[in-house]
Amino acid sequence: MDTRLLHAFIVLADTQNYREASARLCISQPALTKQIKLLENQLSLRLFERGRHGAELTEEGLALLPSAKLALNHMQAFRNHALKLNQELPKILNVGFGISAFEEASLFVARLREKLPNVAIQLDDMPSSVMSEKLKAHQLDIAFTRHDNQASIENLFSQPLKTEVLALAIAKDYPQNSSIRDYLTQYPLLMLRAERGLGLYQQIQCYLHSEDLHITPLQEANDIQTLIALVAAKVGISLVPYSAKYIARDDIHLIPLHHHKAASWQIDVIWQASLPTLWQSTIRTLISKIHKAPLE
Repeated sequence: MDTRLLHAFIVLADTQNYREASARLCISQPALTKQIKLLENQLSLRLFERGRHGAELTEEGLALLPSAKLALNHMQAFRNHALKLNQELPKILNVGFGISAFEEASLFVARLREKLPNVAIQLDDMPSSVMSEKLKAHQLDIAFTRHDNQASIENLFSQPLKTEVLALAIAKDYPQNSSIRDYLTQYPLLMLRAERGLGLYQQIQCYLHSEDLHITPLQEANDIQTLIALVAAKVGISLVPYSAKYIARDDIHLIPLHHHKAASWQIDVIWQASLPTLWQSTIRTLISKIHKAPLE
């Protein structure tokens, strides 16, 4: 039942006057009359007798008035409880990130812990495809992930974080004056398995296609760290997100592929709209503070 109808019933019963009751409710007298008639129809009872002296409760209306007040009070208590819950954060926040947002996600979580000292924050590395599924299943609260129109999904908010680019990873004692194309055609290519990072795999294929390069990788790995180790061991070269510089070894050289449209992509921060309203602005503010242009 619409609580507006109960409220109208109670106010009219208290004032016994349609004009005064409509003024208190900030609605017109015809609108009040319509609400009372609707309530009476729903209950199949006549609640008021309207006469020269205003609106008088019928016996049925008088009998129902205490229950109506109690029901409205319970509903208000329910709303107050919901509002309180909406201002309280869960005890655990699950945050996902990919290698492209390694530094930003770590900084975000560090600052978020300062704001939420009593909340346990779980930070996990996972592919964008996994983050997408976990967001949909409400198993992930916040994700630093490749832009893929997640914001169009109901109950998710999204904010751009930065533009990421591919980088060529080579051993440091390899020749440093070759072109990217020369490296890719002269040295074996090592790649991340498609099932371990479909977004990155597709990005690399897009870049190679744009350069008219058709290369079969010598070896595939399950994670970026393994690729970096293989490159350091001079097994071959690899294309990785430039943000891998934050976990790269000293004997690895990363050459960013700036100015190649097919080698760049957007990283967003996506979070559940069900997180308490009180902290939505906090999340946006923290994201803005760590927002970055493409890495140089």
